[in-house]
Amino acid sequence: MKDKYSFYLQNNNKLFNSDILVVCYEADESEISEYNLTSKSIILFIKSEEINFATLNKDVNYRNIIKKAFDKKDVFLRLQCECLLGMYGDSHCDCEQQRLDSIKLISKHNGIYIHIPQEAQGWGLPYKIKELELQVSGRTQDGKYIGIKNRDDAQKLLLGNEKFQDNRNYKIISDILKNLGLKKNKFILLTDSQRKLDDIKTTGLNVIGYKEYNSNSINVNNLSEYLIKILNGTHAFSQEVLDTILSLIIDRQYNERTLSTLVSIVNKIKYDKNYYLDNVSKKKILNAYNTIICGDEKEYYIGDDNTIKIQNNFCCRVNTSIFKVIKNVLGKNIFDRISLEKLYYFQNKYSNEIVKIRTSKILDIRDDNSEFFKGQHHAEQRIINKDKNKIIQKEVTVSSLKSYFENPNYDYVKRVEMITIISEFDMPGVKVFIKRIPTIDNRVLDVFGKKKDIKEFLDKIIKSNPKVLLNKVTDTRFEDENFTDYNLRFADINAIIEEELKIFNILK
Repeated sequence: MKDKYSFYLQNNNKLFNSDILVVCYEADESEISEYNLTSKSIILFIKSEEINFATLNKDVNYRNIIKKAFDKKDVFLRLQCECLLGMYGDSHCDCEQQRLDSIKLISKHNGIYIHIPQEAQGWGLPYKIKELELQVSGRTQDGKYIGIKNRDDAQKLLLGNEKFQDNRNYKIISDILKNLGLKKNKFILLTDSQRKLDDIKTTGLNVIGYKEYNSNSINVNNLSEYLIKILNGTHAFSQEVLDTILSLIIDRQYNERTLSTLVSIVNKIKYDKNYYLDNVSKKKILNAYNTIICGDEKEYYIGDDNTIKIQNNFCCRVNTSIFKVIKNVLGKNIFDRISLEKLYYFQNKYSNEIVKIRTSKILDIRDDNSEFFKGQHHAEQRIINKDKNKIIQKEVTVSSLKSYFENPNYDYVKRVEMITIISEFDMPGVKVFIKRIPTIDNRVLDVFGKKKDIKEFLDKIIKSNPKVLLNKVTDTRFEDENFTDYNLRFADINAIIEEELKIFNILK
């Protein structure tokens, strides 16, 4: 029977800076098929102080050399799947840097580096080239531009898979190492991939842990590769590496492929409560994403208790008779002001969600506002995008609105203008706003504070007139453990009072 192993005792390897033992395993056709290999040669580079050319003129037993080199020692092990494009300079992947980093670590601490011919996670080089053309250039193989695709979308187009599938199987590596005399050794895997660690353990190899060796060469071209690993949950990056990744995004050092992948991650965070990332990582990713869409690094994501303190909000529409009852409860401590608001709508090209920007200029109603309504710029904006169970909200500067118009990832959809007359009340434990919007014949009561204080305030209103809340329609817009917003609407909304019409006519 043909021996599948070939050995080469190599003197002064330039990468490992020492003598090493090179072992080549030649897989047969059945193994190539079973383990999704893209060629037949698996190469091992074995580094240890026990391997040297002092034995050059003597007979040797190669397996004994390996066994002696790691006798009763934990072995650093790097499994490097083939990436020919990376080896030949493709800046859109980090495989080559991973290869060099792991070789450097093994050259220092000893261990085994294994080159596995599983190009493109076992799908092969032709597939990888087609996939990258879709991810980097957004073109099919006939040259048609169809837009930048993330990895899941690219595989769906090329193979019909709904989700990216990793075809790699490491059982053959376990068999090779055991056959070379390392059955009883314990291995420390060099990886930042929790999934790879789990896969290796299923082969029966005694893996006692893994050592992260994250590369410091993250750049605008390979940034998307790191985001893909985050998206698929295959790698557990340290917080330091995650911060490096996100700092590039915040500094706008990204391309369309990166942004497309980032949108997929954000949607995962928004819609999948079981997504594996911890709250701190989720918060940082969302803040980086919001930096892109609004141009402000200090963007916050409501719903994450680690980010900001949440207040409860009671909001309801009221008619004139109910308003009079509420005024009796509130007393006369009223501060009136006016607000000219503009609602801007932007369509995200990648996620197809509508982002609403509410801009407003609030002035004391006693001021002379005649110049204000001649097109002055607004001082504040608020993102009020509501999507399923989440809301993004932040007071930002005027320059942020400009960034939306200039951002190629967003289409400007429409603008709505309205005047709002606001009465503000400071009550014990709560802050109350009564907003009157003449143009849509509407009056809104907003109460902000803790649930207990809001309930006490509403009880006062009900006590003063038990019929006030009988015709309510309850609409819970979103509710989770961090934030609850109740919106109660009254069925009998009447026209606004005459005094408001007079004010509106004066302001016009």
